[in-house]
Amino acid sequence: MVDAIDITEPSEIHGHLPAPVLVVLADGDARVDAQRPVLGRDALSRLIVAAGAAGFERAILTPGTAMGIEAAQAFSEASREAGERALPVSDTATGESLGRPALVVFEGTVLNPDVLELMVEHPLEPGERYTLYDEVGRPAACFFGELQRVPAMLPLTEELPWPEPFGPADVVRQVDPEDLRRAQELTLRSAGLPAPEHRGWSRDVERPVLRWMADSGRPLAQLNLLGVGLVVSALPMALVGGFFGTLAAGLGLVVGVMVTSLVGHIRHLRAAGGGLTESVDEHLAAAARPLGHAAIMAGLTYVIVAETDRSSVAAVVLLVAGVAAVLLSLLQARLLLRGRDAEIFRLPNAEGAARRLGVPWWPGLDHAPIFELLVLLASAFATPELPWSVLATGALARLWRWYAGPPVSLRDAVGEPQPEEST
Repeated sequence: MVDAIDITEPSEIHGHLPAPVLVVLADGDARVDAQRPVLGRDALSRLIVAAGAAGFERAILTPGTAMGIEAAQAFSEASREAGERALPVSDTATGESLGRPALVVFEGTVLNPDVLELMVEHPLEPGERYTLYDEVGRPAACFFGELQRVPAMLPLTEELPWPEPFGPADVVRQVDPEDLRRAQELTLRSAGLPAPEHRGWSRDVERPVLRWMADSGRPLAQLNLLGVGLVVSALPMALVGGFFGTLAAGLGLVVGVMVTSLVGHIRHLRAAGGGLTESVDEHLAAAARPLGHAAIMAGLTYVIVAETDRSSVAAVVLLVAGVAAVLLSLLQARLLLRGRDAEIFRLPNAEGAARRLGVPWWPGLDHAPIFELLVLLASAFATPELPWSVLATGALARLWRWYAGPPVSLRDAVGEPQPEEST
């Protein structure tokens, strides 16, 4: 690679050289377990799959790696059976003859998959080799135009002349516990989930929950069920009443909606990391939000109507309004559970509405569940009428979208298939 490299086109020698191999060395300086999970998968598993997708030929484990050859081969075979492009894995002794392009890398290193693709498309000349240093100046890998023998140590050479837009931030060598955060951020960025620019919901709340969910090792079905269980628990919590019951219902709604909204990201991260593709009911995850709205609205409506100091007429009006709001949410949930288009009953986007009205918008609230947070905020005032009013306003917004939206048939609204026309 040279400074003037064009990363948009393969180099002229690309078709005349064999595909590179991945040579993995044990990192004797590492003070952390090389197999600790980085957002659901250890670094080497993620690297084996990314290198296979980039076009590498095979992976070679040298003596001393934390992932033994049997475990690596079993992982590679299972990943390929599940549709992943994992590399075949073999082991070898140091000093064995190789004589082909290679990337020598420490076991715990995290690399941007785009860099691996670049190495395949732009191989070095046989006599060239460059070392990849991370942001703190530590050597993490070495790229060879032709590696004659399997090394026992990582060679220290001239630093790779990074082409735009790549740089040392695209490689992280995990030596100390503090390196885990940089490895996580690189993994998220490589998966299309870059770190938010502003402090707020995404960076301070959603991102820690995402890391916990990915590294928990729990099956996606369990995480999905956890989120659905939290939103549904808003019903019994609201029935408890009082300050703590209402607040717990609002908190369960917020956390449950957030957890189910992250299930898709966790699935993508684990698949990108070489994990076997997990099945998850994405329709149930999508329906969790309206199900939560229906649950908490049902509980709050019962508590409000059950008050003895309210007139019978007021109680009937509140009951009818509450039941209507519950039915609208359940109707949207039914459409989502059946995999049908539920756009007609979707709540308006808070950010878009604020911009249309000319209201200042704090970037820290981007991607935040604004409606659920409003319900939680209203629940902190120790009266069920406030969160009930927020939910009723949401029901009116759903009803208005249906009323003012494009024409829709009754069958479409309830999710029933249209009858086939006779020919």
